[in-house]
Amino acid sequence: MKIQISTDYAIRILQYLHVNKEDIHTAMMISQAVGITYPFFIKIANLLKKSGLLYAEQGRKGGYRLGKPADQISIYDVFAGVEGELCLSRCLQRDQNCDRGNLDTCHLRSFFHGVQETLVEKMMQQDIAALTQGGAEPCHEREDSLVS
Repeated sequence: MKIQISTDYAIRILQYLHVNKEDIHTAMMISQAVGITYPFFIKIANLLKKSGLLYAEQGRKGGYRLGKPADQISIYDVFAGVEGELCLSRCLQRDQNCDRGNLDTCHLRSFFHGVQETLVEKMMQQDIAALTQGGAEPCHEREDSLVS
């Protein structure tokens, strides 16, 4: 399992807005500060807006700010907003039936279910404010220097 680069940048965008919460920031300002291209920022911002984590104010003096307080935005909220609900195995999907007919007794399903629950719980316990403790600017790498 690997978190998408867009989720990583979504977290960094929200950290940046938390640290710099006094002002509203333009897409260009945020994309430059976080180190991503403008089009990639817009793509991520649209996902964050759709999930209520980012607020966009239209107009000449418009820009972006957090959609809710940083201490109310968990890492899992960001993950789910960008990538969708976590599902480690197809047998854990909500409407999935077991091909073998042993959904309730499968040890592999039980194992993956436990791992998934633990991971989601850990991600829900960590919020953007705590992750940005001390007001430090979030670190970033240029997206073109990352290997996917």
